[in-house]
Amino acid sequence: MRTARLLMGAVAVIVILSTQIAAAQTRDDPRMPAGPNRELAIRTCIGCHPLNFLYSTVGRTREGWNRVLDDMTLYGMKVTAEERALVLEYLATSLGP
Repeated sequence: MRTARLLMGAVAVIVILSTQIAAAQTRDDPRMPAGPNRELAIRTCIGCHPLNFLYSTVGRTREGWNRVLDDMTLYGMKVTAEERALVLEYLATSLGP
């Protein structure tokens, strides 16, 4: 019984550390250009999908990114109107045409 507890504890630590490392690597991803609201955009987007979904759509216009955010809202993205505007600004400015 003691061995099982130790093993479960070790697995939990490994999972937690792996998650934190992956999150740190995502935040440091150089494909996400520096700019205002970068962290908010990353946090918002990785809540549902990996950032490479964004890289494949680089070059959208502001209207295109606005439609994407409308779609993401339909899929369950939870942000305030102010946060949505900040994310849109980052995407349109940093990942736009």
